[in-house]
Amino acid sequence: MMATIEKNSLSSEFSSLLSNTLTSRGHERLFNIAFVFTVETGFIPISLEEQFNSTDSNIKLAKTIKSQPLNSFWYKDNDNFHAELVMSNQLCHLIGVSIDGSLIITLIHSSISKCINFEDDEIISSENIKSLFDLSLKYKNLVSVPVKCAIKEITVSQYPSLCGVPEELISYILTKLNPPDLYSLMLSCKKMYHLVINNQLIWKKIVIELVKTLPEAPRLLVNIPDWRLCYYDLNRTVKCKRKVVERIRE
Repeated sequence: MMATIEKNSLSSEFSSLLSNTLTSRGHERLFNIAFVFTVETGFIPISLEEQFNSTDSNIKLAKTIKSQPLNSFWYKDNDNFHAELVMSNQLCHLIGVSIDGSLIITLIHSSISKCINFEDDEIISSENIKSLFDLSLKYKNLVSVPVKCAIKEITVSQYPSLCGVPEELISYILTKLNPPDLYSLMLSCKKMYHLVINNQLIWKKIVIELVKTLPEAPRLLVNIPDWRLCYYDLNRTVKCKRKVVERIRE
């Protein structure tokens, strides 16, 4: 199963974590980047296993990890790196093997393993976080998401309804829902609430579509901090105007 992850989908919390990776050098930097991408996919460092479960948001996890040095979550053996992570109570291993100027990153579960080659090139060494989005997309589609899907296929019976589906696929499903359905989904459980409320891309799309239906479309600001609240305010204004028109017609 292959999930498509939108470019520029990194949250501010994970962008901040990536900024922290740029303070390290060489292969340690490469492994830190792979570690952040893996955690963003939903894998939990084993040292934090007791603090998180399937209903906790990845953003909460990112904030916790940010408070500690990244190298406290893995260990180095000669020129190789190793981190233990958990997904749905299943132990996984993130391993980095140094080969000349590159690091072979492998994510291993008992039933599946996926690997990718990270080279210490200008893209990875750049201090511009946006330059890492393409690498994030490639890593997740080739490594972390396939392993996550394999684990979820084994453990999906542990979770009710959508909670057993990888978050990348849930995000795709959300794009097919209208606002009332999204609000209903937010009420279903804590995990769905966070996935819906924190997906700014979906709410931005909804706002733009709503604006297109208005006879006098308002001018939207480029940097709107919360598109969901923007939709709420805009939709409320539209409803009020419609009520006024209906009363006048009566």
